Amino acid sequence: MGKITRRTFIKGATLGSAGLACAGILAGCGRSEEGSQSSQISGEEAKPSFMKPPAPIADSEIKETVTTDVVVCGAGMAGLCAAIAAAEGGAKVVLLEKGNCTGFRGMEYGAIGSRIQRQSGININRDEIINEVMRWGGYKADQRVVSLWADHSGETMDWIVDMGKKYGIEAKPVALERQVINGTYFKYYPTVACEFIPNEEAMAQEPKLHFLTQHALRYILESAIKDLGVDLRFKTPAVQLIRKGEGRVTGVIAKNDSGYIKFNASKGVILCTGDYANDPEMLKTYIPSSENIYGITYPSKNNTGDGHKMGLWVGAAMDEGPHAPMYFDQGLDGMPPGYKPVPLTRQPWLGINILGERFANEDLPYGYVSNSMLRQPGCMKWVVWDAKWPEEVDRFGYIVCKEMKPPLHDPKEIDDLIKKGIIKSANTIDELAQKMEVPVETFKATVARYNELAKLGKDLDFGKRPECLTTLEKAPFYAAKLAVCLLVTLGGLKVNEKLQVLDKENKVIPGLYAAGNTSGNFFFYDYPINVCGISHGRALTFGRLAGMSVMQNG
Repeated sequence: MGKITRRTFIKGATLGSAGLACAGILAGCGRSEEGSQSSQISGEEAKPSFMKPPAPIADSEIKETVTTDVVVCGAGMAGLCAAIAAAEGGAKVVLLEKGNCTGFRGMEYGAIGSRIQRQSGININRDEIINEVMRWGGYKADQRVVSLWADHSGETMDWIVDMGKKYGIEAKPVALERQVINGTYFKYYPTVACEFIPNEEAMAQEPKLHFLTQHALRYILESAIKDLGVDLRFKTPAVQLIRKGEGRVTGVIAKNDSGYIKFNASKGVILCTGDYANDPEMLKTYIPSSENIYGITYPSKNNTGDGHKMGLWVGAAMDEGPHAPMYFDQGLDGMPPGYKPVPLTRQPWLGINILGERFANEDLPYGYVSNSMLRQPGCMKWVVWDAKWPEEVDRFGYIVCKEMKPPLHDPKEIDDLIKKGIIKSANTIDELAQKMEVPVETFKATVARYNELAKLGKDLDFGKRPECLTTLEKAPFYAAKLAVCLLVTLGGLKVNEKLQVLDKENKVIPGLYAAGNTSGNFFFYDYPINVCGISHGRALTFGRLAGMSVMQNG
């Protein structure tokens, strides 16, 4: 029999008796023979290649030497904030970026105690938030580092809001009802309270700005970088830190189309190069469960752990594994990341595996839903609902993100997705099961049991909230296929409360700092999705604080 990969299995396998007999395929979801062989190797050969320092770049290969105060590696949210803060402190700053533009994503930026939160009547218990982050990470995080975000995120948001006023970007409160407020066994915290809206003058300056908060925030930070005279160099990735023995990090070597450039930094180097999602070896080492994901949701391939590697090569300590992934239950069958049916299909409808069986509480935060999916045959699920959805989705009280609220879709959009084959539709449960290619009788029994529990008003099998139980009785019936995608990795180099990078003996590496997803000691095991926007909030806050710290401690 020919080799069946996880992806071809997900896309086309029909589970008859022959399919069910392939126990290895069902159990493994993509385990390879290579992995089992490599696990038997020990010693230096088993050490991942990214941990092995490359040979130092010789002075003879350097085409240009630049002397500055601070070098920031990576022009994402953390890197931009770090460069701005250092420049505001009087530093001459070079900002190196691997890509051809600044890196930005996301819409929610979590903070505690910001001015706009107080004005909106939002009061968040700082200690409760810290304990929640620690709990999700199994108390492996350094609470001093977590507290650093909690204590300075509000002032960082105020800093950005005030900065935005200079460039025609107004911060407006987000209505509380647009926050995610429900979820089984989970309290959601309204740490997001503002969105950034460009005024007419800003729109005239930058026509590409539109309602998405991330574009307005990017405009604020890029404008500040320009006005502060930061030397921003695109297509110039940092490749090697400069450190002699156990001494100070004195700079970094980068590379552009002309060759190597040495940047001597009198104050220090700040690593803000993002995560390592596009380095398969790092993923396998630190997040073994990622072997079974369907894909990565962001298009850029630049996030290959460059900062992590450079830090390791000069003796930095990395967070112990497993690192926290940010998983997302993403639609399949040609549905690209961010495609419109995502909010609808991620509501807590009935979820079944490819055997036709219900397997989990569908009302869990999406990271936990993804964990349960990765342990199913095929590492995916079908989400199933019926024609009552326009009336029922409001009752769930479950909003995927603040930019979207019920009604999530209109019938014309659903019809279009059915025509494209992205959503399956049928007038009977039998017909739907056939289109889904799941065992018909098992699926019918699952639906019957689910209807029984919905009418009872109590989920005796998995404990879903009663308001999220709904029968599957009104034709037409719908189904969409979902698998697990990776948004971002959240493990990094160990840092202290000054954002200084630590070595394996927990000692500071002089002159080296890290922020954003290159920094660690914060997230472990699972991302605390109920603390809204904490990943982006940490990037903004730690970027700013690292820029301030390098000036105070450099």
